[in-house]
Amino acid sequence: MDKLTTLFQMFFILFVCQLSAQQSDTTSVEIQKFRINDEVTYGYKKPTTWQMFKYIPDDLYQLGRFTVQKENLKYDALVLGSTLVLLPYDQKILDDAGAFGEKLGSWDEDAQYHKVFGVLRIIPKNIPSGVYYVGNGGTTMLLSGMFYAIGKIGKDDYRALNTSNELIEVLLSVGVTTQTIKRITGRQSPNAAIRDGNDGGDWKPFPSFNAFQKNTPDYDAMPSGHLATYVATVTVISTNYPEIKWIKPVGYTLGGILAFNMVSGKVHWTSDYPIAVLIGYVMGKTVANRRIIKEVNKNNLENKTTYKFDYSFKKTNQFSVVGVAMTF
Repeated sequence: MDKLTTLFQMFFILFVCQLSAQQSDTTSVEIQKFRINDEVTYGYKKPTTWQMFKYIPDDLYQLGRFTVQKENLKYDALVLGSTLVLLPYDQKILDDAGAFGEKLGSWDEDAQYHKVFGVLRIIPKNIPSGVYYVGNGGTTMLLSGMFYAIGKIGKDDYRALNTSNELIEVLLSVGVTTQTIKRITGRQSPNAAIRDGNDGGDWKPFPSFNAFQKNTPDYDAMPSGHLATYVATVTVISTNYPEIKWIKPVGYTLGGILAFNMVSGKVHWTSDYPIAVLIGYVMGKTVANRRIIKEVNKNNLENKTTYKFDYSFKKTNQFSVVGVAMTF
């Protein structure tokens, strides 16, 4: 646990240092501009608290709109196809993941936390519990608070403040979406399915409100709210800070560990994930792009050096020779 915690702390410190080093190109009261690279500049207006709530209905609308647009049907097909492919193998994958998690130590155990002030269970007892907490809404709220603090240090940083707002907004929007779909699909979670001897979990669509509240594990497997929230969180941050290149690889790697952790711990089936990833990514992009005022410097694009390769083939004596000419 100590080594993993130290690693997370290193990434956290590096991230905070990089964010703190970001300087806006203008101190305009109306719009602050941040240079992303030689061609692109992002502009941000000062956010208001109400914005993190007012756009939630539109977030839901935009997700629905995305799924029915002709150019996005390929993504719908990918999500549906991968879900259908995984469904017959859910139980086998769950068993194998549990066996592998057992070999790793405590990865097949339920998430466990120490109490703080005798009430709040927020300090992980083991590595899997710590990883599981990464997908928890509390982590997104913690990151939102971090961005708010960075935005207020020294002078208002509109990009950090907008990111702070967006994280709360996406947490709420993803929560509404996943909870709605869970109550439609009514899929049994692995722990409950193993208890009842249902390989792959039972399906009871549209459970009553009382039934869902009293026996939540019997109905709330699909989609994974943890993974959807996590993907949305990483997407919001990486979209606002594209110049920080390590956010995506580190974020997606940790997301993969989270996904494995929830299967080995018998919290989710693998087929719960495709739709969760789609929800998280689309929601994250929608929320982040809404506030970005993107400017492209066409002059820099035109002056940017381009390379062209020409290939030629000929035979000399008994040898085949390949020629390459590069023009720029």
